[in-house]
Amino acid sequence: MTTFDTSKAKKADYQIVMATYQHLPKKYQAAVSRQDVAKHAVLKTIYDGNKHVLLVTATTGKDLEKAARFIANAELMKETSADTKNVSAATQTFTSDLQYQGSRKLTSTGDQITGPKHQESTYFVNLPTDRTNADGSKIRVHFRYAKNLDFTRSLATVYVNGKPIGSKKLTAANADNDQLTVNLPTGQSLGNSFVIRVAFDLEMKDQSDSDNAQTPWAFVEPDSRAYIKSKPVTDILFSNYPSLFIKNQSFNNLAIVRPKTLSASDFTTMTNIFNLIGNFAQSNTGSIQFYTKTPPKSVLREHHVIAFGTPANNKFIKSLNNKLYFQYNKRFTGFLSNEKLSIESAYGKTVGTNQLLRSPWNKRLGVLVVTAAHSRDVAMASTQINFQRNIQQYTGDAILVDRDNNHYNYRFKKQKNAEAKPTVTQTIHKNSALAIYLGLAFLMIVVIAYALFLMFRKNGQRIGKGGRSHEKQSSDK
Repeated sequence: MTTFDTSKAKKADYQIVMATYQHLPKKYQAAVSRQDVAKHAVLKTIYDGNKHVLLVTATTGKDLEKAARFIANAELMKETSADTKNVSAATQTFTSDLQYQGSRKLTSTGDQITGPKHQESTYFVNLPTDRTNADGSKIRVHFRYAKNLDFTRSLATVYVNGKPIGSKKLTAANADNDQLTVNLPTGQSLGNSFVIRVAFDLEMKDQSDSDNAQTPWAFVEPDSRAYIKSKPVTDILFSNYPSLFIKNQSFNNLAIVRPKTLSASDFTTMTNIFNLIGNFAQSNTGSIQFYTKTPPKSVLREHHVIAFGTPANNKFIKSLNNKLYFQYNKRFTGFLSNEKLSIESAYGKTVGTNQLLRSPWNKRLGVLVVTAAHSRDVAMASTQINFQRNIQQYTGDAILVDRDNNHYNYRFKKQKNAEAKPTVTQTIHKNSALAIYLGLAFLMIVVIAYALFLMFRKNGQRIGKGGRSHEKQSSDK
């Protein structure tokens, strides 16, 4: 993301140029007349030598947003072959339903496996980035295999992330139609992507037989599927980034607090932030809103927040200082030392940070703060969250980057999960077994106490009778 007058914009061979009509440079206004955009937005492809430009313009911000949602719909863009497209208020631009349906085919055409001994076929299962596997997931493999095997030693085994989770012996009776259904381990999170391997140990009856026609084989049928139950990923850690900000493959109610005036470094920071988040946003139906000052409390209570900039150009970050893991000094000119890192005063003025906080306004939401004392260092920090290969290095909730390209990962939060505290009913249900044991123990104490009471009472009566009998004998004398 940049402005028209930068060297990046002038040098780029492929560009999306987006602006309201009155803000377009003259050369782009010449490509689209004001009359063309009087009642709708216009998308237009322009080719000039090696330059390929997609021009997007409208007279109002509302129409421009409508055009942007059209561009963000991959299906509509693939289906549009004309060099000019008008997008009106009546144009349907919403993305079709992309929500995860809980089932994945392992192979679309089937997989042939040939050769003796151990043979494998590998499959990758990807869930939406904001979800992970839940208990009750299973894998069903439908297959067939050769009939000339030594069935006393031939097996089929399913592995998940390298660990075997189930196997069965192959039999001559089921050679034409066999299947293996295995359950994924309970209580074990595999993340939003994992590897399934289907392995066959195809043992021959005669190991010295070299006839190619007798080479054993197995075939994984195309109706083999992984039935993966899923649940939201709510950990507020960079190991989960940017899942927290994505829901159903779209932006998850994002409030972006940016500097009022964007410098070249600020545009770089914003580019880096959205490069990765946007990579996972396949739907255009999400909500994202930009603010140049502190959003209303009603917004903060309902939205995930991303704030970037310096304390000088973003007052919202200054107001968050006491919530930050790496906090600024009193003059907001550099970071202070904390329990994780001693920071020399001059060094603290030259480092950038990415800090992933639990929202002070709603414990179930997250706040990402990308900040430093200088804008260039904010941009430097953002280089660690712009690509998957970079962010996967970090498992904590704070990243510090200095000008020598040293970057450090820290974990401050003790509780990583963003879910709300369980209700009393949920707590009782979760600890129902303990409640039963405590109830039985209490009942046993009551029974024992009652038994002791009866025993002492009975013994007391015997002593009383013995005393009265002795007194009677004495009086008779």
